[in-house]
Amino acid sequence: MKNSKKYCASGQIRALYVHEAEAIGPAAARYFASKLWGGETYYIQIDAHLHFAKEWDAKFIQELQAAKSYPKAVLSSYPPGFESGDSWEETKGAKLCNCVFSTNDIEEHIIRINAAGSYRDYPPAPTQIPFIAAGFFFTRAEFIVDVPFDPMLPWVFMGEEISLSMRAWTSGWDIYAPRKNLIAHQYRPGRMGLPKFWESVGRVYKRGGGFFHRIQQRVIQRVKHMVGYPEASREVLQADKNIRVLKAIEHYGLGNVRSHQAYLDLTRIDITKKQCLPVQWCMSGKLD
Repeated sequence: MKNSKKYCASGQIRALYVHEAEAIGPAAARYFASKLWGGETYYIQIDAHLHFAKEWDAKFIQELQAAKSYPKAVLSSYPPGFESGDSWEETKGAKLCNCVFSTNDIEEHIIRINAAGSYRDYPPAPTQIPFIAAGFFFTRAEFIVDVPFDPMLPWVFMGEEISLSMRAWTSGWDIYAPRKNLIAHQYRPGRMGLPKFWESVGRVYKRGGGFFHRIQQRVIQRVKHMVGYPEASREVLQADKNIRVLKAIEHYGLGNVRSHQAYLDLTRIDITKKQCLPVQWCMSGKLD
């Protein structure tokens, strides 16, 4: 940011710098970033390499306040992509309506969130969706008090979104798709062949042969336990000598405003059969 010195000096910009050797994945990074909160009214979580629409902050505040459940409302979506040099303008917002159980053994069949189309028009107010994207959400800062980020998910990549979605909803927060895309993301690392964070694990610890994946497969059982996978029950984890992954889960688990089963009914997720059925109310905008 040009000419940012005065903003840093006044405390308006707070940063935490982490060396590659100390990085332990995005879920842990969200936790550390949330600790930079200084009492501001609103909270936004985003990834790097973004384009912003003009007056994006004021527009997101207006959009959030238009949500029926405000102030207990969260705006979230997967931002559209752009390439370097592309021009970009506001477009109709996408809805996170679908999910799928991963068939990748490395990902331990965790639930993955998918976008499912965009708004067909611009309704009077944003409509509800069942999921939060880790790469962008905007809400009031009380959210991180009610739903504090879980520091016990080192090296987890897939799984943070279903965990955050379920914890937010059961804590009484409704999730909405913004009617317009006000930011765009350059999804360039994968396309340019740049290294991923999980590739640094073997490099730092001088371990090959899928060392990162073996770590993640252990830790992700914490998410699976909270979501309700039978194979990650407390009894199974105890027998597998992996009960340590549930440390302090009472502080970073589900809320007590709405039930676990109510969320599964809302999202049409069948944990036992490993199925995500179509969420028709989401695409039709029936929940305002």
